[in-house]
Amino acid sequence: MIFSVLLTKLFRNHNTNEFILIYWSRLVCFICGIKVYVHGQKPKSPVLLLANHVSWLDIPIIHSLMLAGFVAKSEIKYWPILGWVTLIADTMFLQRGSAESRKGVLNQIKGRLSNGRSVAIFPEGTVTDGSYLRTFHRQLIHAAVETQTPIFPVAIKFLNADGSRNDQVGFLNNEYFITHVWRILTLPNSRVEIHCGDLLTDFDLGTRALTLQARSYVEQELLKNDYMSATNKT
Repeated sequence: MIFSVLLTKLFRNHNTNEFILIYWSRLVCFICGIKVYVHGQKPKSPVLLLANHVSWLDIPIIHSLMLAGFVAKSEIKYWPILGWVTLIADTMFLQRGSAESRKGVLNQIKGRLSNGRSVAIFPEGTVTDGSYLRTFHRQLIHAAVETQTPIFPVAIKFLNADGSRNDQVGFLNNEYFITHVWRILTLPNSRVEIHCGDLLTDFDLGTRALTLQARSYVEQELLKNDYMSATNKT
């Protein structure tokens, strides 16, 4: 993994980065016993991807599908395994509670989208246990409207063998990351579904309306088959 990070930093080649990132992400999913199934069409052009957030595994799961620069909390860069993956992907790190950091990340997102590179955001701003969906924050999503970049809503489902929601993939009882990873490795294999929504491109509606549309798609997918309750939390 460290060698892969060095390669991506040395060559700065988009195709090389994409190959290494997708390879390592799929390897992480395989080691963690996760099999990913994709429903819908992967976009062929750069997008701003918006997804629900349950686990750190969401990042390699999405990267197994497509290359996108993530926005993540700054402390993740120091985590083992995931920190290395974020370095390969040139992740943009956001310092929580800092308006200056948020403004800087917003400008980075606009720059990347303008240069034809996809970006991925977890607009809930934090992880949940998967039983509900939080409000989508729209501040960073405004970058897509300003750059006229399609918004790509994605719903991620973690499923047990019987089709029920897998509630063991998130952090339990404030456990440490290493403890959490070890527990994930001991769990039975898990099925993960990525549901891809239609691209949202009616930018005249404004950021708020597009954010609500994206959240509505994710919510409707998660509500199917009683995967999630209808409770909304902020």
